[in-house]
Amino acid sequence: MTAPEVSVVIVAWRARQEVLRCLSSLREHAGTSYEAIVVDDGSGDGTPEAVTSQFPGVNVIAKERNGGLSAGRNSALPHVRGRLVLMLDADTLVRPDAIPRLARALDEHPHAGLVGPRLVFPDGSLQLSCRRWPPFLTPILRRGPLARLVPEPELHRRHLMMDWDHAAERPVVYVIGAAQMWRADLPFRIGRFDEHVSSYGGEDLDWCLRVWAAGLQVRYVPEAEFVHVFQQATRQRLFGRKSWRAFRDWYYLQWKHRRLRGAAGLVEANG
Repeated sequence: MTAPEVSVVIVAWRARQEVLRCLSSLREHAGTSYEAIVVDDGSGDGTPEAVTSQFPGVNVIAKERNGGLSAGRNSALPHVRGRLVLMLDADTLVRPDAIPRLARALDEHPHAGLVGPRLVFPDGSLQLSCRRWPPFLTPILRRGPLARLVPEPELHRRHLMMDWDHAAERPVVYVIGAAQMWRADLPFRIGRFDEHVSSYGGEDLDWCLRVWAAGLQVRYVPEAEFVHVFQQATRQRLFGRKSWRAFRDWYYLQWKHRRLRGAAGLVEANG
């Protein structure tokens, strides 16, 4: 079989309808040859059967137990056949020409290890999807009494790049994991996804910082656009289990990448 240009990987947990909508948009707007790999992370909601029925060409990996997003993505890596890999969240929708534009950005920038698109909400409004260096105090500032007094502290606004219009292509510290494209050899250069990181935040930051650590670049490409519903699990219960895992992951990654902040290129990307 001829290898596809892009391997699209979708990891899903209890998101059957979202996965079906995502695959439908991919079939309509891919704009290039592709294979789709769906990892069902022990959902128990009939996702594998629904995908196989409606999209018989999709490679479905059905896991018996939920292992988290990082483990789910690792499960897909041995099955990738494309030159490029596009990791998508289940609650994304592909827009016309988005995938070819991301691919062109990688081809035009040999030093780019990963590219991320412009994300919009279902109503078309901008979703802030690229980030500066993660501030050490963000989890404390964004939860509890301080968050009520100052909902958007300056430190957080800078982290989310609220002072920038998100209209031009540029290097950034990281892009959120809803949609990330990279060359298929990237895991051989930086390793697999870190399964110490939970499903509720951090895996996207870790992956991008490891790209920078390998001497490559992360680029934001607004000419490519995807819709992302963006359901922030940790904001549903600020002091629930998911929030505590996100809190732990944040400081685990601060420690893991503590020597990277001054790396070549990151200073510019953080500007």
